Amino acid sequence: MSELLSRLIALLFSCIAPIGVSVWLGLQRNKFLKPILFGALTFIVFQILTRIPLLQLVIQPMPWYSLMSAANPYLTGLFLGFTAALFEEGGRFIIMSLFLKKNSRIEDGIAFGIGHGGAEATLLLGINTLVLLIMGIDTGDPALYVAAGGVERLFAMICHIAFSVMVLESVKNKNLWYLVLAVALHTAVNLAAVVLMFYRLPVLWIEAFIGVFALCMLLYTVLVFRK
Repeated sequence: MSELLSRLIALLFSCIAPIGVSVWLGLQRNKFLKPILFGALTFIVFQILTRIPLLQLVIQPMPWYSLMSAANPYLTGLFLGFTAALFEEGGRFIIMSLFLKKNSRIEDGIAFGIGHGGAEATLLLGINTLVLLIMGIDTGDPALYVAAGGVERLFAMICHIAFSVMVLESVKNKNLWYLVLAVALHTAVNLAAVVLMFYRLPVLWIEAFIGVFALCMLLYTVLVFRK
C-alpha cells in the first residue's frame, strides 16, 4: 500500500465521512442538526478545552503522575482511560440534560454520537492528515499504520454513537446506571488498547480488537433502535 493511498483512506474515515454524514443528515432532516452540533460541541468543550489542558498543564507536571507513568503503565492507562471516559460521558450527560430535553429519541442519540465522534476524528486526525497531503510531507510512517489510524476513527465513531445512546437513556429514564455503564465500557476499551500497545502487539491485532468491540456496540445500538 502506498503512503498516498493510506493517507487518503485515513482522510476518508477521519474527515470526509464524518463531515459528509453530518451535513447530509442535517440537510435531509433538520431536526438532527441540533444533536449533531451539540455532540461536536461536547467533545470540543470537555476534551479539547478542558481535559487535555488539565492533563498537560496541571496533572502531568505533578510528581505523583511522573512516578506513576514510570512505574506502572497499566495504572497510567487506567487513569487516562477513565478520565477520558468520565469527561466525555459526563459531558454528554450534562449537555443532554441541559439542552436536549426535547430531543430524547434514539435517533437523536445516534445523531449526537455522529457529531461527537466526527469532531474527535476530524480534530485529532483528519485536519493533520489533510495538511500532510496538501503540503506533500512524508512523515515516514508505515502506510499500514496510517490507514489503520483512519479505520480506527470509524470504529471510535461507532462506539461514540452507542455511548451517546446509553447516556441519552440515562437522561430520559433518570437512571444513572446507563451513565455508569457508558463510563465503564469507555474506560475498558481505552485501557485495553493501551495494554495491547504496551505489549507491542501487531497493529492489526489491536485494530481487530477495537473492531470487535465496535461491532458489539453497533449491535447494542441496533437492538435499542429496533425497540
